Amino acid sequence: MKNYFNLFFIACVLFLSSCSDESINPVSSTDIQSNAKEHLCLDAIVPEDLLENPKLTTHGALLKSKKWENGQTITIKFLNGNAFLQNKVKQFANQWMQYANLKFVYVNANQSADIRINFDNSGGSWSYLGTDSKRIDQSKPSMNFGWFNNSTPDTEFSRTVIHEFGHALGLIHEHQNPAANIQWNKAKVYSYYGGAPNYWTTAQVDNNIINKYSSTVTNYSSFDSQSIMLYSFPASLTLNGWSSGWNTALSATDKNFISQEYPKSKPSAELRNLYRYNINAQHFYTSNFAELGNRYYEGVLGKVYSQQVSNTLPIYRYFNSINGDRLSTLNWNELKGGGQGGWRYEGITGYAYQSAQPNTIPVYRYYKGGNRPDHFYTINSSEVAGGKYGYQAEGIAFYVVR
Repeated sequence: MKNYFNLFFIACVLFLSSCSDESINPVSSTDIQSNAKEHLCLDAIVPEDLLENPKLTTHGALLKSKKWENGQTITIKFLNGNAFLQNKVKQFANQWMQYANLKFVYVNANQSADIRINFDNSGGSWSYLGTDSKRIDQSKPSMNFGWFNNSTPDTEFSRTVIHEFGHALGLIHEHQNPAANIQWNKAKVYSYYGGAPNYWTTAQVDNNIINKYSSTVTNYSSFDSQSIMLYSFPASLTLNGWSSGWNTALSATDKNFISQEYPKSKPSAELRNLYRYNINAQHFYTSNFAELGNRYYEGVLGKVYSQQVSNTLPIYRYFNSINGDRLSTLNWNELKGGGQGGWRYEGITGYAYQSAQPNTIPVYRYYKGGNRPDHFYTINSSEVAGGKYGYQAEGIAFYVVR
């Protein structure tokens, strides 16, 4: 999911809202219909006149601001529905509360509430994303369940309620996670969702399925095929036969991610050395000394954070299995999930600054081509300056703590 906020959030985008961003009109019962067979979650978008800056609504550019305050009490009320349905929603919504430092309090229907829940037979379930629900008129729902009845099995209550409350907490769809690398057969995807029962336009398919959130406005983790926030996809929609079924419970990553976004106790951000190694004229960078130890060791560039702190971004690490080159970058869009040209994504080395801060130093980035290409990082601006050893300057990669 999930630095799914760096996916809440993830999300965390290319910028999307919780399920689709076709328009900036409020949800209507005719807009969010889906087949009972498909049971797709569709988008709920805040009306333009309720937004502080309507120009930022397209594709959920305010995604990070949709998080609730950590430790907040979120009030919830039901607009309709019998006691059986209401109790089932409470039962499965509470799954999130085991891991997030938030509190759900259910109030009477005549009281104001942050989240208002509706039950109907539209066939569509949806939720506004995070704190967007507070912008909607109190008389209107901010979450809907469109196919529940007294005969609905617990697996369906679990799958749908946990998913929609994930959106209510600010989580995006997992297949739109910046770290997702699904190889879509776009022609088949457009045909599949463009036909009955959805009849989505090409733009709707793009915004609900294919487009991914930008890493700059989301928190997210690595892609999680077991996430409760993932759609079900048949293998016919991908080029490599990948498929996913309906997940019905929180995955281990879901639990870990939401606990990081709403931590019960604030984690301390540890500073770690960023080590530099030279492996046969190709360089390697890590914050984990145990990876290589003293072998090939060249020194320490500075310190990076073990967890994200204010103004820092993740250092994404890649390895090229074809030529042995390694890349460290703050720009997820440079290589994304890898796969092209032999590049393989290896995770996050640590967190560094994009611009100069007190007590930081710049790390300069250079590149040398040839049979053994090498991305080279140094805090000494003259080490390979002027084309020395064939290296060409590529600017400042990031700033590390001294």
